[in-house]
Amino acid sequence: MPQSEIVVHGKATAKRINGAVLEAAIEWHDYYLAFVTDDIPNEDSLRIYLFNSSLTLVDSATLGAMYSTGSFGHLELLPPNVVRFEFFGGTTWELELLAHNELALPLLADPKGVRRPLSFHRRFRIHGHPKPESRP
Repeated sequence: MPQSEIVVHGKATAKRINGAVLEAAIEWHDYYLAFVTDDIPNEDSLRIYLFNSSLTLVDSATLGAMYSTGSFGHLELLPPNVVRFEFFGGTTWELELLAHNELALPLLADPKGVRRPLSFHRRFRIHGHPKPESRP
């Protein structure tokens, strides 16, 4: 798995995350939101990380599916707390940032194609309805 070092305002932090290509980074209040892809053809995943100002990971998710192709694009900021983007499944995804922890039921809270570490709290919600990819 490729890894990358986090750099904030031009300064290296020695903090490493999984992923090879930084697609976008957004500062929201006292948080940093990073979108990182793995750069693996035909099985690319989008990793989403939310860090607090001390660079402690407060939430994360991965979008992708086996044999699906993903291309990050059409990033749009919708104030005050929504980020819209495209990645895979012919889907426009929306990520809603939350001001406080929200109770969540693992395995039931997210759309198809979204994976998260086991946790009963979320700091962002992901909305989207991916369409199955057709095969020739």
